[in-house]
Amino acid sequence: MPVVYTLHSSSSSVIEHSPFTTFYSTSILHEKGSQQPSIGAFTKCFDGMLKDTGDVPIYIIIDALDECPNTKGIRSSRHQVLALVKNRVESNLIKLRLCITSRPEFDIRTSLAPLTSTPNCISLHGESGQRKDIIKFVRAVVYSDENMRRWRDEDKELVIEMLSERADGM
Repeated sequence: MPVVYTLHSSSSSVIEHSPFTTFYSTSILHEKGSQQPSIGAFTKCFDGMLKDTGDVPIYIIIDALDECPNTKGIRSSRHQVLALVKNRVESNLIKLRLCITSRPEFDIRTSLAPLTSTPNCISLHGESGQRKDIIKFVRAVVYSDENMRRWRDEDKELVIEMLSERADGM
């Protein structure tokens, strides 16, 4: 059972009428997870949380922004999310705290860089620990896969080396 659903189903009556609960129940539960909520529904929820919580800080985590579609020639979902973030950050909402994870793609870097100061931005891209974790994961898969076990050791090591180099932080 998803954590959000657990929180939703065990919440108090005050929380049951919150914008997040309304957003979650109409976008996810009623659609049985078959559709993603629209950017309009997300914006309404986002703004409702900012308005209805008084002075309580609001922490929003946007994970894997780079995986949000970025269709050329039309206003993509990624562009809409970046525009929403930019607008809300530029509104100087003191209680808003954002944590955004993403690979350092050009459009994302250029949109977010002006919105934060250097001490508040942490880049893990290219860190040695990240590379070690990728190598460790690829090695575990290569050496545990039933089909790959039959490969020569030098072929396994070549696959590990090539996949690790080309992973680009994934």
